[in-house]
Amino acid sequence: MVRRLLLLTVSIGLTSCTGVTDTTQYYALDRPGSSSMAGSAASRASVSTSPSTEAETASVTIGVGPVIVPAYLDRTEIVTRTAADRVEISMFHRWAEPLADSIARTVAEEIASRLPTDRVIAYPWRGLFGRAIQFQVVIVVVRFDGRPGGDITLDTRWRIVGRNGDELAFRRSTVTEAAAGSGYEPMVAAMNRALLTLGREIASEIPPLLR
Repeated sequence: MVRRLLLLTVSIGLTSCTGVTDTTQYYALDRPGSSSMAGSAASRASVSTSPSTEAETASVTIGVGPVIVPAYLDRTEIVTRTAADRVEISMFHRWAEPLADSIARTVAEEIASRLPTDRVIAYPWRGLFGRAIQFQVVIVVVRFDGRPGGDITLDTRWRIVGRNGDELAFRRSTVTEAAAGSGYEPMVAAMNRALLTLGREIASEIPPLLR
């Protein structure tokens, strides 16, 4: 009798486990329509440059990263802001990769699409790539959040560092984008647009450094 009860308990337990469905949804930041780090020359909306500067830029290697995010964002769960001093951590809406890596890759893709160079790489890099970098973009994220159906804010401080470690540029960029609908997907799309704006701002600073 006891054995039958034990078998019945185990059977019920297994049935309940197999009936559980994982409702977690995963999201990725990415430059829309990008299949590689740089677009074709015809599709690039290039930053305005002179022919000589464009030729120099074509041989430049740019490294994007590291990206430093605040502790409240350094997690797999997506963080939304419910009030000026309150945030909410979603258990069922998560990033598909570390947020810092997504930011570095998306910004790198946008810079590559704006400049006549294919040599834009996202952190971390190793070996020959690291030694070839002429300009390194270091990004410190102050805030990157919002609420579904509302505005998202990307607030960053970033600098461009030369091969010898010299600081060549330092800027603060604050971008606000409105989500085009309710839910997490429109919010993530707005976050993507904010990163593209940041990438364009950074790309515009590269050509003057070659003059």
